[in-house]
Amino acid sequence: MVYPPPYIINPESGNAHTNTIILLHGRGSTARTFAQDLLLLKTSSPSQNLLAHFPNARWVFPDAGERWCTPFKEKASAWCDTFSLEDLSVRQDLQVAGLRDGILHVRCIVEEEIERLGGKSEKVILGGFSQGSATALWSLFTGAAVARGPLGGFFGIGAWMPFTREAKKAVGISEVALAQEKRVPQLATTFWDILGIDPVTPVEMIQARLHKMPVSLGHGTDVCISPITKAKQEMLLITVPCDRTFVSA
Repeated sequence: MVYPPPYIINPESGNAHTNTIILLHGRGSTARTFAQDLLLLKTSSPSQNLLAHFPNARWVFPDAGERWCTPFKEKASAWCDTFSLEDLSVRQDLQVAGLRDGILHVRCIVEEEIERLGGKSEKVILGGFSQGSATALWSLFTGAAVARGPLGGFFGIGAWMPFTREAKKAVGISEVALAQEKRVPQLATTFWDILGIDPVTPVEMIQARLHKMPVSLGHGTDVCISPITKAKQEMLLITVPCDRTFVSA
């Protein structure tokens, strides 16, 4: 798939570029809309927007473009097709093409930003909202986002995990849990098989690069699409392979 160019906000003149923050928008939004809405928000103390708090950051908002939306029989802005927002396990086969394209797109953007930062992958932060967060998570666990080195961190807002049942089985949730060092390799292999792709990054390398990466996951209690109890279960799954994870809901 050919994606629209990302919406980018560079550091203001006089501020050196020291970090890049890559954020994927949710379903039904666009890179520009998501960026503008997010950057209108202000922190409580001091009252500043994110640009003011991180003056040396380059903000990159990838755009999903439009793809066919099966339940509504029309094109919509989305990283992948989803048959039901109430039960994301229904017709999961529709998600595969978008996830496959999406993780490779994320890889390209991440690697471009690493190049801009002189090869310092730890200066890149990856995250997203809702379906964008789901796509970004898959780019982590397939190794696409960490092919060039460990990232500085990940944060997801309204995060959910595509193919949750398969992922839980891979890491042993609800059964005898796998040893820590086997969980990421099992997730990576499972996701590669689902997507029908060759290994993106050696599993040992993915394990090492995710193991100490700071992760923050948040989910609002008033979100009606995905019940909070279900969201907490999925966030538990997401946190299993990473040691430095903060979960809020």
